[in-house]
Amino acid sequence: MDNEHNPIVFISYSQDSASLADRVLELSNKLRSEGIDTILDQYEESPAEGWPRWMENSIDRAEYVLVIGSKGYLDKQTGKVPVGSGRGVKWESNIIYQKLYNADSLNTKFIPIVFDEKDLSFIPIPLQGATFYNVSTQSGYDKLYWRLRGVTGSKKPELGKLRPLPEKERKTLFVSSMIDIETWDKAIWRGAGFLFTKDPMDMPILLLIYKNEKYASKIFKDWITDVGKTDTNEDIRVALVEGDVPGEEKGYYIVIGNNLDEAIKRAENSGLDIFEMMIFNNPTDNFYCYNWFKKEYLNKRTFYLMPAIVDEATKQVKPLFNYAILKHKIEYRDIKDITDNDIDGILLQKDKPFKPYQP
Repeated sequence: MDNEHNPIVFISYSQDSASLADRVLELSNKLRSEGIDTILDQYEESPAEGWPRWMENSIDRAEYVLVIGSKGYLDKQTGKVPVGSGRGVKWESNIIYQKLYNADSLNTKFIPIVFDEKDLSFIPIPLQGATFYNVSTQSGYDKLYWRLRGVTGSKKPELGKLRPLPEKERKTLFVSSMIDIETWDKAIWRGAGFLFTKDPMDMPILLLIYKNEKYASKIFKDWITDVGKTDTNEDIRVALVEGDVPGEEKGYYIVIGNNLDEAIKRAENSGLDIFEMMIFNNPTDNFYCYNWFKKEYLNKRTFYLMPAIVDEATKQVKPLFNYAILKHKIEYRDIKDITDNDIDGILLQKDKPFKPYQP
């Protein structure tokens, strides 16, 4: 609306008393003195079209309709007065109701007004969800006045530019979103190994062997933060792939990633017994150690996943027991069942991101 435009406003009210009628007239006069073109029955003696048509035409012509909340208005609007009384309010309120109904209850025209906070309960129900104005106070009157002028209290700032999207973390099929790629690269993964004890009650241990202890520890610290010392929902995915990979030596392959179908949960920490023997992949003994681990796992359906550090000069390997994670699931797969689009399809790529370590 043009801010220099003189808005046309109809005032709908009930003449409950002479004092209320005077307050309505005073409000109308004040608005008119400040450029608001109010329509009020008290300015009319006898409209030529008759009062019912005058009321309807006035509501149609008005840009806004001020509905003065009072007990008399609500009683007449809800039919709680004797038949034959309050016909003017009944007529006006029915027109207002019908217009709201026709507008799918979208209200841009009808504004509830009170002269006292105690009269808020007398605002007709269809208008109770709209902003009301207590015009007995200067601030209430001013807010109404500027509302009729189409001036808001606060100017909406111009819409700024969206923040740039964060850079996506680089992912591969080999290392998925549970692993920080930069940390994994700095840890320098050298392969897998196995731990076992002489106690038949102990769980088999699968080692991920790294060169850099600082970053290897960080990988497992982050995993423990995410899934706990017990990976209850198997969020860390471990796959052991058997069979001959084209272009590679005979052996087995390990793929570490994350299970996207499970939620992260905390669990109780699990301890480890001191190991008696450490064994690695060795094709010359027909993969005895790997087969032993597989047998133990399939029997107990539980194992520990743990980092270890290799000193490539001395060939010594040091397990990091504090970062052991108890797990229950390994996916055993055959290479012939894997396709290029498979989650383990990295094994079929010509340039793999790892080389098996032989101590």
